[in-house]
Amino acid sequence: MIKINKGIGALAILVFSGSCVDHFLPESLDAFDPESVFTETVYRPQLGRTTLMSNNFNAGNSTLPFTFEILNVKRFDGSDAPELTQYFPVKVWKTPYLGTETSLQEIESKRTTEYRPLFQVRKHSGEFIVWENANSSFVLCSPDSSYTFDVLATNSGGYAYTTRMRLIPTREVAYEPNNVDLRTGLETQEYVHPSLMQGVRSSNEGFLLTPENVKVYFRENEDTEAGAKALTFRFFKEDYTPIDPSKFNLTDWGNLVHGFNIERTAEYVRYTVAYPIPLLNAVSRYTNITGDRARVRFAYNRVGLSGFREESYMELDFSIFKEGNWEIIFVFDGNGPLFTDGVRTDN
Repeated sequence: MIKINKGIGALAILVFSGSCVDHFLPESLDAFDPESVFTETVYRPQLGRTTLMSNNFNAGNSTLPFTFEILNVKRFDGSDAPELTQYFPVKVWKTPYLGTETSLQEIESKRTTEYRPLFQVRKHSGEFIVWENANSSFVLCSPDSSYTFDVLATNSGGYAYTTRMRLIPTREVAYEPNNVDLRTGLETQEYVHPSLMQGVRSSNEGFLLTPENVKVYFRENEDTEAGAKALTFRFFKEDYTPIDPSKFNLTDWGNLVHGFNIERTAEYVRYTVAYPIPLLNAVSRYTNITGDRARVRFAYNRVGLSGFREESYMELDFSIFKEGNWEIIFVFDGNGPLFTDGVRTDN
């Protein structure tokens, strides 16, 4: 005869009953807040640069993460928009750019080419991306009404379906600052001015120069070998007599830009660089304090009439989005800055 311990038998019944109850319990679902919405439904990225559009979705009290999907991308007239949905090669960072890389090869090794749609949504954040390959030669842009699209945001507790969102890109520019009319793509004035001038005196009269006394030109040099990627700085007097860059004797040429293979002559300073400039919208030793533009500073000192040494400098905050062989040319009014100690004379 088999004897069963009553306590053990009761425990077995509880375990068995519990496993059956668990089997029939409903699956735990994420919380879904009906107020989960996109806070922005019209997007106006500029073409020709990789643009991340963030902080645009309010999840309320929903359980995160959501999963986002773009649907029904159409031109505003309702026709298909293959230019945004087909796959194109784009450059993607596979390891972080730090600004401390010591060669062009090290920078490029951190990027890889992947095939992606030119307009994407990040799967779990709802942030939209337009990749730099998109340009006005084949992508519609303002003043055209451009594109509409829908977005599905889901978690296991529910979904939000937002329709007829708008993508209205603006025309690309090759560099900034500029005087380009974004509606036509035409340049209304071919030069800009430095961002800042401090203590720079005219060699003619000795008065302080202002940014308006210097014209800055961006020029793409197409008379170079195919695939060349460089950035050159040149300085001129008003009559286009070259100014030797070495006269800016306090300039940190080795860290002026994140470039390599520096070539210095009496007429220019040239770097091999990676584009765009800056490579990321992030603060580094080569950018302004917001990280959205590169910053170059050309400085020098001289002994003034008072007998004290004076430091002078000129700064330019800029971006270049189009890869190529670019030159930035500074043309000073008159005979340029006063570099000579003590006296006012032509340089």
